Amino acid sequence: MEQPTDDSENERRIDFGSALRTAIQRSGLSLSEISRRLDERRTPVSASALSYWQNGDNQPERAGSLAAVAALEEILSQPPRTLTGLIGPRRPRGRWTPRAGAAVAYDKLWARPDAVARVLGKIDATPVDLERPQKLSHHVSYQVGPDGHEKSMRVRRLVRAEQDGTTRFVFVSRCNALSQPPAVVYTEGCKPGRFRADVPTSTCVYEFLFDRPLETGELASVEFGLRFPPGQTDQHARMALFRPAREMVLQIAFHPDLLPDRCYSFFQARSDERVEKRREVRFDPHTNTFQYITLDPPPGQYGVVWEWD
Repeated sequence: MEQPTDDSENERRIDFGSALRTAIQRSGLSLSEISRRLDERRTPVSASALSYWQNGDNQPERAGSLAAVAALEEILSQPPRTLTGLIGPRRPRGRWTPRAGAAVAYDKLWARPDAVARVLGKIDATPVDLERPQKLSHHVSYQVGPDGHEKSMRVRRLVRAEQDGTTRFVFVSRCNALSQPPAVVYTEGCKPGRFRADVPTSTCVYEFLFDRPLETGELASVEFGLRFPPGQTDQHARMALFRPAREMVLQIAFHPDLLPDRCYSFFQARSDERVEKRREVRFDPHTNTFQYITLDPPPGQYGVVWEWD
C-alpha cells in the first residue's frame, strides 16, 4: 500500500492538479476529447484518470503517465515543463502509516460542534473518541428511496487499536428529522451498545462494542447498517475524516424510479472554508449509483450532493 506523501510532496500534488484543471478549463476541451487526442499520440489516459489528476485524487507516476503529461502540455498549449515540472517524486511503497500531527479537531469539521460534544457526553465519550481507534479505511453507502428520502446507510471500516483493551468505537450522524430513533439493522465484527440523541439538533451517537477487546496495533474489520426514520429529505451526504486514512468510499444508490438530474461530489477541508466541487455526473436508465472514491484522503469533509429539477 502506498504511503502518504510528506507535506512538501503533497503541496506539489495539489499544485499539479490545480494547474492541470486550469489548463483544461482554458482549453475548452472536454476530458473525453483530451483522452482521444492522447490516444492518437500513443500516450493513452482515460477521461476518468484525467479527472482524478485534476482533482488531486491521484498523480501520474508510471513512465507512460509521465509521457502523457508531456503530451498534455502540447494538447493544452502549455509551455514545456509547465505541468511535468509540478509532479512530485514517486511515492514510496510499503506499509501505510499516517502523517504525524495531521489530525483535525472535530470543531473544525462539524457545523454544530456543541451538539456533537453534548451528545457524546451522554455515552461517557469525548470528541477525542471520534478519532479512536484509528480508522484506516472508510466505506459508507446510502440508499435513497423512490420518494427521494434517505432510507438507510451501511458503514464498513478497517480500524487499528492504539491501546490494549480497546473495547468500543463511536459513530456520530445527524438526521434531517428525528421523529423516532434510527434502527441498527445489522452488525458484523461488533454489536450495538448505547444510543443517544441530541433531539433539538437531531444529532445521534451510536456506541458499538467489538466482539472482543483489541490489543495495541491489532486490526479489526467492522460493519453495521442503520435504517433512518421517515422524513430524511436532505439531498446530500457527508463524511468527516479527522485523521488521514488509506481510502475513502462514499456511495449513493438511488431508486431507479427517481434518479437525480445532477449529482456531484465535494471536499471541504474545514467547516469555515470553501467547498471544492470534485466530480459531476448525470444519470441514465442504466446507472443509479454514484461513487466518490479517494485514496490517501486527508482530513476534512467529503460529501455528495444530488438535485432534481
